[in-house]
Amino acid sequence: MLLLSGCEEAAKKPQSQTLDKEPVLSESEIERQNASLRAENQKLKEQLENLMGINKPARTEAVSTILSIELTDRCGIYDKDDDGKEETLVVYLRTIDDMGDCIKAPGAVKIELWDLDARPEDALLKSWEIDPPQLRKNWSGSLLTSYYKLKLDTSTITVKAKHELTIRVEFIDYMTGKILKAQQVCEP
Repeated sequence: MLLLSGCEEAAKKPQSQTLDKEPVLSESEIERQNASLRAENQKLKEQLENLMGINKPARTEAVSTILSIELTDRCGIYDKDDDGKEETLVVYLRTIDDMGDCIKAPGAVKIELWDLDARPEDALLKSWEIDPPQLRKNWSGSLLTSYYKLKLDTSTITVKAKHELTIRVEFIDYMTGKILKAQQVCEP
């Protein structure tokens, strides 16, 4: 009896609203959002009209395209924490446009580290893939040039002291779809 009376009391109490419902907006908030969306829509229409006024060949010629990639001489395996073991591969990748300038370009990168003196089945030591959001965070430069500076973990690889390794890089240009390749020998 006591159990049933407790259930009846719980049933009489109003149930609280669930937390997953979206909050109800006031009319002024809805109008403010609508005004913001109308303004954004108007800006997009203006941009579209501007683009339509420029002929397609002129637009295409105005955009730089990547013709090649280069690895700098600074690429190599380094001891990042001075413990006597090289555990970081640093790759300096330059993307060169059709005017010969190094520019930041959207794309993805695949990097492979090879030991060409090893048996064929053991030659590929490790590979990494860098997606566009990660790549764009690694754009850097110096006084004379700019580049992507990619730091990659090689702590699981056993590298002989003063042994030549080969870095092979593929850059997939997200503007044109071209796959550009470069490789370079480096010593730890």
